[in-house]
Amino acid sequence: MRILLSIVLWFVFAGSVAAQERIAKVGFLSWQDSGPYYETTLKGFVEGLREEGYVEGRNLEILRRSASNDADRFKPLARELAAAKVDVFFAPATPMATAAWYAAKNTPIVVATIMDPVELDFVKSLARPGTRVTGVTTMNDELTIKRMQLLMEMVPGLKRVGVVIDDAMRQACGQEIDHTQAAAKKLGLTLMLVSVDRPEALDAAFKKLTDAKVQAVTSTMLSTRNNLEKDYAAAALKSGLPSMFELEVGAREGGLMSYGPDFNDVYRRGGKYVGRILKGGQPAEMSMEQPRQFRLVVNLKTARALGLTIPQSVLVRADEVIQ
Repeated sequence: MRILLSIVLWFVFAGSVAAQERIAKVGFLSWQDSGPYYETTLKGFVEGLREEGYVEGRNLEILRRSASNDADRFKPLARELAAAKVDVFFAPATPMATAAWYAAKNTPIVVATIMDPVELDFVKSLARPGTRVTGVTTMNDELTIKRMQLLMEMVPGLKRVGVVIDDAMRQACGQEIDHTQAAAKKLGLTLMLVSVDRPEALDAAFKKLTDAKVQAVTSTMLSTRNNLEKDYAAAALKSGLPSMFELEVGAREGGLMSYGPDFNDVYRRGGKYVGRILKGGQPAEMSMEQPRQFRLVVNLKTARALGLTIPQSVLVRADEVIQ
C-alpha cells in the first residue's frame, strides 16, 4: 500500500513539475518591430498575457516576426511560426490573420484590429465565433463616421475630404477603404484618395489634394505600416489642411486631432485572449469584444497655426488638449 501511494505521489509530483516547466509558444506577427505604434501595442499585449499568468522567460516564449513593411512576407513568416509549433497565433490585422489561417489548419488565431471579421468570414458571429479565430474587433464603422463628423465641426461647410492611403496596404485593408467611402457618402462628403509608400511621396500626394480643393484630410490605420504619422501631420500643416488621425500619435506629432480606440487596451485584451486559450479555452466559444475605451485628442497648437478656432463643443469632449 505504501509503495502504491509512493508511486501515485511521484506521478502527481512529476506531472506538476512538467506543467510548471512547460513553456507556451505564441507567434506574434507585425508590420514592423519598432516605432510608437508597435511599442505601445506590444506593451499592452504583454500586460494582457501577464494578467493571465504568462510571463516571458518564465512560462512563455513570444516568437516575434516582423514583415518589415512588406505584406508579401507574412505568408512565409506564418509558415515559419507554424513549423515552430506555436500554440497560438497573435495576428492582429487582416493580412496577418489571413497568413496565419492558411499556415496551419488547427492552430488558434487571436486578432485585435480587424474591422469586421464576420464580413471577412473569419468568424460566424461575434457572440459565438464558431471557428479557431477570436479576439478584439474594432468594428469601427461608427468611429469612421465620428471622425468625419468631428472634422465637419472643425471646418464649417466641409464637403471635400482627402484620404491618405499606404498603397502597399490597399489590397490587404480594402475593407477599411470601402467602409470609409460608405461613411463619406452617408454624410454627403466627397473623398479624394491618394496613395503613398514612403515619406518622400507625401509632398506629391498633398499637392494632388490641394489641387483637388479638399478642405481637410483624414488618415486610417493604413498609415501605421511605415510610421508616417509625423511626416503626414507635417505635410498636412504645410498644406494648410486640418488633419484627423485614428492613432493618438498623429495628434501628438502635429496633427489637428485624433479619435479612436485606446490601442494599448485593445492589445492588452488581445493578450488576455491568448492567455485564456493557452489555459485551454476554445476560440469557437469565446465571444469577441469591441473596444471599450476611446480617446479624443486635440492639438491646440496646430489649430492656431491653421487659423482655426476649436468649437467649445469639441473641447469639452476632448480627453486631452495639447497646448
